[in-house]
Amino acid sequence: MKKFILSTLAALTISSSAFAFVPSMEFFVNREVAVARVWNTTYRPIACSGYAFGRTYQGVVLNSWANVTVYPGAYVDVFVYSNFYDPMVQSWAQIDCQIW
Repeated sequence: MKKFILSTLAALTISSSAFAFVPSMEFFVNREVAVARVWNTTYRPIACSGYAFGRTYQGVVLNSWANVTVYPGAYVDVFVYSNFYDPMVQSWAQIDCQIW
């Protein structure tokens, strides 16, 4: 009985200290913009790094990156823009986050 109680307490303690989450993200890509946005819906700050890339019809390469801390209730964007007359033919955006 003593081993059962100790193993239960150990399992509860270990599982409560491990925390994983799937952040709330939005992505939007079209001929003029590539955007990745992450929302912090947790109660702790998260550290995020993001990258956006785009290549226009005339061969111009656009890129943007961010390494930021996102506080609870806030969001961060990573984006690149082109204009209507030189649309993007290749674009993508991504954000990776981890909890502090």
